[in-house]
Amino acid sequence: MKKLLKPVLIIVIVAALVVGGLVTGYRYNQSKKVAQVVSLQDNAMDGYWGDNITSYGMVTSDKAQSVYIATGTEITGINVAEGDHVNAGDVVLTVKKETQDIDNKTLEVERTRQIYNAAVTKLTRLQNATPIPEYISSSADTRTRTYVNSKTYSLKDGETFGDYSSGHIVYEEYFDSTGELSSTVYYDKNGIALDEDEDATEIAELQSDISANSDKFDCATNETSEEVTVGTFYYNAETGEVIGHEGIGADGEVTERYNPPEGYKPSELKKAIEDAENDLKQKDLDLRRAEHELQDMKNTSDSGEIVAKVSGTVSKVQDKDNYNNTKPFMIITATDEYYISGSIGEFYLDSVNVGDVVSISSWETGNSAEATITSISDTPNTDNNNFYSGNGNSNSSNYEFKASFDKSSGIELDSAVDISITPSNQETGGLYIPSYFIRKDNSGSYVMRMDESSHLEKVYVKVGKTLWGEMIEIKDGLTMDDYLAFPYGNGAISGIKCEITDSLSDY
Repeated sequence: MKKLLKPVLIIVIVAALVVGGLVTGYRYNQSKKVAQVVSLQDNAMDGYWGDNITSYGMVTSDKAQSVYIATGTEITGINVAEGDHVNAGDVVLTVKKETQDIDNKTLEVERTRQIYNAAVTKLTRLQNATPIPEYISSSADTRTRTYVNSKTYSLKDGETFGDYSSGHIVYEEYFDSTGELSSTVYYDKNGIALDEDEDATEIAELQSDISANSDKFDCATNETSEEVTVGTFYYNAETGEVIGHEGIGADGEVTERYNPPEGYKPSELKKAIEDAENDLKQKDLDLRRAEHELQDMKNTSDSGEIVAKVSGTVSKVQDKDNYNNTKPFMIITATDEYYISGSIGEFYLDSVNVGDVVSISSWETGNSAEATITSISDTPNTDNNNFYSGNGNSNSSNYEFKASFDKSSGIELDSAVDISITPSNQETGGLYIPSYFIRKDNSGSYVMRMDESSHLEKVYVKVGKTLWGEMIEIKDGLTMDDYLAFPYGNGAISGIKCEITDSLSDY
């Protein structure tokens, strides 16, 4: 045993130095790490003003007529001017009937309707799509693995083996982490390890005797446990939900593949829906215009006469030699009151009432006006023509409303307008921060905040509602004077120093 004492002592001392060095190195590395933090003054919101319902519609009138002239139609005569009064049945316009290609216009309307329906389908799919996580984090999948480190063979009680006494250790086997035998140490009768080179003959004889008397030995197994990395977990950084795993074999080979989720992130989905809504609005207008033109063709007499359907005042007539066929060529109105139709989600029915004022804005001219809600439907709108219920649940039912305004506002009949409503009786105010600052664990939601000594600390917060899928209300735990880190990488390490920066673009 004396031969082993010195090497063992050296190993123990070296191990202590290594461990001490690792601890010192770890502490040194931690002291060098810095977490970037940003001010909530620049990244949070403490003045939430309430939801804003947006919709769109066409300006119309209960008693009005819009006359559309399709491209290629030859106008032969205009019988009225702006400001003239006409009676229902009066001939207001004549065209060459043969220049009205009703068959092609019918096909155009059908093509336009198909394009519109495709835009509806696209928007519906986007509104029903489940977004992938905005941010994905990862962590090592570590497991405790136990393996045989060594086996010690000693004589059983009452057994004899050459010059060895009962209970004497005859040899020991050592194994690597894969379970392979790495070395065997043999001992003489005095407990001294035999040298592989100097005692080779004695070892060979001993091996032969051991093989012939294997039943005389007790075997004591010594096990070692260690933490090993067997893969990587991937998480939804905002909810903590595990979304994937990649496994790693003993030699570092990938045994299980992680495939990043495909689809739109919440911010990307929001933008895609906005683009699809704008596209649908234009497709809707294209279809309405084509249907108007076809109807006016059908209402033209065989002699090319177009007559007034209502008694009223001619409020608009375009130049027959230079007109815009995307707008009405002529408008006849019997009232000074125009109205628009829009829709609101079911969640806002208690906040929007008849008599409330809405804002409207013309797409073409930018002219704006205020309109008063005159009616709200009692039943959901089943028409696919309106998907614009504001910031509520896109899957909720929509209810049509009408709002009237004076035509002197400068917004013409058949104009496309955006509609905006700020519901009453809404809870406003509060502190809202971007959702990517918040993580969750078994104890709840938390953020990584700079403390008074400019070091990072983990702070649990009480959260409230979510706005637009991007901002989360903080009911307790933070103020606008705080500084936060992106809670991953260095930003997830409590106790490290903080560096104030203008943005977290590096993350």
